[in-house]
Amino acid sequence: MTDPYPARHDAEPLPLRRKPPQANNQVKKMPPSAADPLLLKIPTPYPVGRINVYFLDGPEPTLVDTGVFSSVSLEALEEQLRAHGRRLADVRHILVTHGHYDHAGAALHLSRRCGATLYLHRQSALFTPRQPAAEEALIAFLTRCGLPRDTLEKAFANFHAGRRFADLATEPLAVHRLNGDECLSIAGREWRIVATPGHSPDHLCFYDLATGNLFCGDLLLSHITPNPLLYLDPENDYRRAPSLIHYLESLAKLTTIEITTGFPGHGPLISDVAALIAGTRKFIGERAEIFREKITAGAADPATLACAVFGKLDLANQFLAISETVAYLDLLEQNRHIEVDWKGELITIRSSL
Repeated sequence: MTDPYPARHDAEPLPLRRKPPQANNQVKKMPPSAADPLLLKIPTPYPVGRINVYFLDGPEPTLVDTGVFSSVSLEALEEQLRAHGRRLADVRHILVTHGHYDHAGAALHLSRRCGATLYLHRQSALFTPRQPAAEEALIAFLTRCGLPRDTLEKAFANFHAGRRFADLATEPLAVHRLNGDECLSIAGREWRIVATPGHSPDHLCFYDLATGNLFCGDLLLSHITPNPLLYLDPENDYRRAPSLIHYLESLAKLTTIEITTGFPGHGPLISDVAALIAGTRKFIGERAEIFREKITAGAADPATLACAVFGKLDLANQFLAISETVAYLDLLEQNRHIEVDWKGELITIRSSL
């Protein structure tokens, strides 16, 4: 299939993770039935490629995620629905797994256009305006990680350019702001909403109580694991969330749920969710050991450590590398393998052993 976005953009770079260990027969190969969610592969302008949007049929049709706000992506959504004898105009509910633009850039637009109710996290990034104070706090933290300020300002300019792929101005028709762990009846289906922070603080999974299907966004992916993105909480004096620790807690939460099939935001469906969780945990443990070895070898600040683990990276991927590095520092510090001075002008690291 021809790529409708031949010129890629740096606003949401490709995750740095390598493919985690997987169980055999992880990809669901059962023939589809009329009751199955329709999987729509919608193009995005980002290196991660196409986004999985799901259409749930019924008297009040439902979308899970939307793709970006662009004519290319919206036309693809309409055309793929039309090929299945469905209409975008009939959608009455939109479930948003998280506010990253590849998943939800068109959510506000489609809510108003289709007359659909929107369901998303109460702290969704879609409702967070650009805040100079938040940006300055993040630049200051990253500078203390060892990145040059001029490099960071260029990176943020690229990130802001990506806002054109989200409609952040349209007032949605109706909104349910969720905390997670609610149970809701939506369009005749009973849902458990599961708060699953880690990749983003506003990440939700939607669990269909009748079928055991879990719509898991970027929490679980067969071909990569998500980057635990750096986040400073504006509601908590810009304190940094320990994203990888939160991610592991979210995985642990899923092990308490009986899941039939995972419906991820990218890549193939997941038939053995427990095996993928186990493989992802193993991968994270192995990656933690790599970071630990580099620290023992002398990497003494986050930027140096990121370079030692990932090598030289382009501007866009430097932020992902630092996000992942800081996230693993949290994990190693929690396990008492390292000591980190977070308060210095330059954040410094040393091995505890």
